[in-house]
Amino acid sequence: MTHPSKDIESTEGNELKGKVILHCITSSISCFLAPQISRKLMRHGAKVIPVLSPEAAKFINPLIFEWATGEVPITVIEGEIEHVQYAGSSENKANLILIAPITANSISKIANGIMDTTVTLISGAALGNKIPMIIVPTMHEVMMYNPAIKENLAKLENMGVEILYPRVEEEKAKIPEIEEIVDFCIRKLSLHSLKDKKILVTAGPTRAPIDGIRFISNPSTGKMGYALALEAWKRGGDVKIVHGPSTIKPALALKNQVQITTGEEMITEVVKSIKDNNYDYIILAAAMNDFVPEEFKNEKISSSEKLDLSLVPAEKLADKIKILSPETKLALFKAVYQKEEDEMIDIAIQRMQKANADFIIANDVSLKEFGFESDSNKITILDRNKNKENLEGTKRTLASQIFDFVLDYE
Repeated sequence: MTHPSKDIESTEGNELKGKVILHCITSSISCFLAPQISRKLMRHGAKVIPVLSPEAAKFINPLIFEWATGEVPITVIEGEIEHVQYAGSSENKANLILIAPITANSISKIANGIMDTTVTLISGAALGNKIPMIIVPTMHEVMMYNPAIKENLAKLENMGVEILYPRVEEEKAKIPEIEEIVDFCIRKLSLHSLKDKKILVTAGPTRAPIDGIRFISNPSTGKMGYALALEAWKRGGDVKIVHGPSTIKPALALKNQVQITTGEEMITEVVKSIKDNNYDYIILAAAMNDFVPEEFKNEKISSSEKLDLSLVPAEKLADKIKILSPETKLALFKAVYQKEEDEMIDIAIQRMQKANADFIIANDVSLKEFGFESDSNKITILDRNKNKENLEGTKRTLASQIFDFVLDYE
């Protein structure tokens, strides 16, 4: 009989399918979040084996992890010599060691080869066997600045350990968001098809001001652009995202983020970025204004008066990219409204050719279950040779499929 916890496997993606992750937990107060981390890893396809230090097992009952993962937690090293079985040279060895959370004490022990707990013993074996390792420190902020802790973190980095640094709030180094931890695990175990590649992504809406407080915009949330930027990062890319104002923010893992407000600011930032960098790929997923007010009044227009608003076509960022950077692979999005597929494809091809783009992604934003505010989308992607694919799914899934298409048709 399958353990009920296994029912959640791959419900959010298959990025970790077939991967075994040893999720090690030490005695930080943040360990109460650890079962959620384990389950999130499973939702992306991983088999998760919990490993608790003796002190962590006092903080949180190991049975919770058995419920969460369907695997019996390792709390002591017994006759099966679990540290060799899962972190040594055996065929059952794990693909990744994740220590989340990890205390200052365990950091110091692992950095200095002290192996006196389940977690430190398994970590020592994993380092000897070159198994990838991610650690997530949580402690009081002053502990992070302790010279010995800083030295030990540097030692671990020199050993190849990846450190996901905490959020510093209320003078405490708090564990990052669960989604961010999982994203780092996915990136660590990905094939890195975009390694050493520079990618620029635009996302979200822009605003065209009418007066000091009013503006024209659209319902874009940025979800599609954010998903594309995150996917590029997971594949090992060096990613910059330029995004408009939205209630939703890009993933915290995307450290190179610039928020703008207007279309003019978007163009200025992207043009500057292109001049400063040689981008391999630029993906314009932002829903920029097609029209802007002919006049702008830097005041609040009285609402008691009739307002005649004259709109003029906005400057097109897409038409500038290949002029500035001919070697960059350019992908555009083209939204249409209530168009048959053949007509939508014709419109998309014309737009792709005008911008000299390499790829274009078209979608009908009149479909209520898809488009701007939805978590899902229905798209057609084409390359300059008119190869095409019709795709439908969550925006995260589509982001992966879009990059598969782009890399396949190079």
